[in-house]
Amino acid sequence: MNIVEEYFDRVRQLFENIADAQAERYEEHLLSAMRGNLRIRLRFSDNALLEISEAIVLVSGELHWLSYRYHYQDSSAGLVFRYDNTPHHPEIATHPDHKHSRDQILACVHPSIEQLLEEVRTFRERIS
Repeated sequence: MNIVEEYFDRVRQLFENIADAQAERYEEHLLSAMRGNLRIRLRFSDNALLEISEAIVLVSGELHWLSYRYHYQDSSAGLVFRYDNTPHHPEIATHPDHKHSRDQILACVHPSIEQLLEEVRTFRERIS
């Protein structure tokens, strides 16, 4: 098993342990030993939605994200947050990495899947 496959396994295990949600889409594409794509669409019982899209590549033994998008919306389909590295906000100090919230664009570093899931969990606990 290579590093990209190990990453996919770790993500899969994390998502298997999320209560109160069902995967509407879960796609792993191992394009080569050094490159892969991941797409996940997770629907919560209250109709909130978490979408993940990643294109990753292995460089010098480390994973790098060519592109990523982590979109979380509430049960009314309103944006809670979205992290991405689309280079459309050059004014942000962490360009191209940034975070969209309901009403602003924030500088941020690329969050790990674990950090992302913790932010979703914290938000869900706060509103319940």
